[in-house]
Amino acid sequence: MEQEFETFRENVDSWIKQIRREFSDFSELPGIVNENADNIQHNYELIYELKDEVEELKQEINALKLIQIISLKQKNAAQKVEEKPQA
Repeated sequence: MEQEFETFRENVDSWIKQIRREFSDFSELPGIVNENADNIQHNYELIYELKDEVEELKQEINALKLIQIISLKQKNAAQKVEEKPQA
């Protein structure tokens, strides 16, 4: 009977240690959740900033395309003017 009681007591001690360990893991959880939430928010902010930058780059590319088209048209018109007197 004494051996059974000693085994039971050791098991109870083990359970208590396990419960305390698991409880300490849960007590750390809110800090980790808050940190993750902050990281997610920061990532969203970076994504929106990059999205804005991509839009600006698209507008700049379109402006450069228009400038290049205008330049090519002017060169083409100038070449046509040069060719007419020769013909």
